Amino acid sequence: MPGFHLILFDLDDTLFDFSACWEKGMRQTIASHPLTAGLDPDAVYEALRRHSDALWADIREKRINFDQLRRLRLSRTLAEFGRRAEADRLDDFQERYAAACMDTVVPDRAVQSLLMRLKERYTLAIVTNGPADMAVEKIERLGLAPLFPAERVFVSEQIGWHKPDPRIFAAVLERLGASPAEALFVGDNWTADIAGAMDAGLSAVWLNPAGVPPATDHKPLAVIKRLEELWEIVA
Repeated sequence: MPGFHLILFDLDDTLFDFSACWEKGMRQTIASHPLTAGLDPDAVYEALRRHSDALWADIREKRINFDQLRRLRLSRTLAEFGRRAEADRLDDFQERYAAACMDTVVPDRAVQSLLMRLKERYTLAIVTNGPADMAVEKIERLGLAPLFPAERVFVSEQIGWHKPDPRIFAAVLERLGASPAEALFVGDNWTADIAGAMDAGLSAVWLNPAGVPPATDHKPLAVIKRLEELWEIVA
């Protein structure tokens, strides 16, 4: 596509189905961990989701870090059920969840094929919100490490800003030696990925498999339901 030589990808729910990974990992851990034994698993899961989502505002404002988020979402959930736990037991729950979640992360041949074709024409990079340790493991388990070397994987925890803050996009472009006009961002989250990238001057393609309505009046370059459709847009 004229003008673009760099394509930036979100990771979670763009290059793989992280929502399914999160749910399977959490539900498996809730069902097996002593901290949640005897509790309604659906109620615990919904509470964990609610607290996790709410705590993201504190992450963006740098009031807490990811270790604190992990502990707080569980401790606040347990408090709703009249339970409490020390930090080491909260951490054990997180470790079991992470292992269960990662066991569901497997390569997607269609995504790999698309990225290999794109790599022939564009520089590819990842820009993801979240903790660095899990991002690296996800990329490895997806079989994408050869396509995204470490110097082209940008994690908000390491950069210091989180999407949709325009500073994370500016920092990534500076490190890659590109201008906003030369970059295309591909992601699933309207606020963090699409509005965030466009506010930073980039073009964007919205991966929107569920067909949800946009939250603002930003106009992305295209809207797709499957990542493989990207090829027809940028080829």
